[in-house]
Amino acid sequence: MTIYRFRVLLLPNPPLEFKSETEVYREIEIGGSNSLADLHEAIFDAFDRYDSHAYEFLTRDEHGIGTRSYVHSQLYEGGPSWRPMDDAEIDRFIEQAVPDDATEAAKERFRDLQSNPPPEGNAAETTIDELDPDTLGALSYTFDMGDNWEHYIELQDMQEGSLEGDPVVVDEQGAAPPQYPDLDEQ
Repeated sequence: MTIYRFRVLLLPNPPLEFKSETEVYREIEIGGSNSLADLHEAIFDAFDRYDSHAYEFLTRDEHGIGTRSYVHSQLYEGGPSWRPMDDAEIDRFIEQAVPDDATEAAKERFRDLQSNPPPEGNAAETTIDELDPDTLGALSYTFDMGDNWEHYIELQDMQEGSLEGDPVVVDEQGAAPPQYPDLDEQ
């Protein structure tokens, strides 16, 4: 079996008043036969979350372009990964948000993926092995679609072996912020 080591970086969340002087991350080892839902549970536990919510993973290529969405099983409908954009929306997005040094090939790939989105995946039915590490640039993970706790996930290492039990946190940096701000302190 392949064991994957992912670094899960928690991104700033200004509406919930989370900004950190240092990066806050957890490194998680997980077996290739585990599902994305298992990875979600490992992240949920690693960041001391306690109130379950919907979540979504988004695979990204080496240019950071979203390639497919994998959603919480209760959200899964089997439709497109995102709402298709028309040519004018795509042109506006490329002009305003895509870096000037992006290659024409990357822009065309973005154009194709936005106009013809792939079908969404079910996180409970998709294994880590199915994510093809050769084409995976990174993952985005959003937990709690209302509060939008966003994470950037990067593959750190792969090795053959056996992982006993559940996914495990093997390294961490920074304190996990509370899932909800303490409204009494405001």
